[in-house]
Amino acid sequence: MDDIIDDIGILYVEDDEIDIRHLLREFRKINPSIHIDVVHNGMEALEKLRGVTNKSQAMVPPKAILLDINLPQMSGIDFLKKLRSDPRFRATVVFLITSFYTTQDKIAVRDLNVSGCIIKPLQHADAINLLWCMDSDLQSAELFF
Repeated sequence: MDDIIDDIGILYVEDDEIDIRHLLREFRKINPSIHIDVVHNGMEALEKLRGVTNKSQAMVPPKAILLDINLPQMSGIDFLKKLRSDPRFRATVVFLITSFYTTQDKIAVRDLNVSGCIIKPLQHADAINLLWCMDSDLQSAELFF
């Protein structure tokens, strides 16, 4: 699995620096060469993703997006709606990583093709499972719901 996950690119959309450091540490324990881009809100994420198709940008399209729901400027759910409205990103794998996942959140993302949800703090086993799902190209990771 290590050879395959070297090529996995992840976009992590998170505003909390402690959560960012924690997630990066857990993924680097598994494989230090995993490429993770971090942005701090939904607007930055959209700009970065739209740059994927702009030849002046060097970012490789991510294999998956790890998305917090509670973000400044644009909520994770609003970001997800905008992401899914763009044909280039309708099938992009998205996992929610959030402190709270309410029934209201579940209803809001029901039709937005979310692959799973993990409640913070991310555990080492969660990171392994996420990578396994990304590597397997699973579109529905029911074990996370």
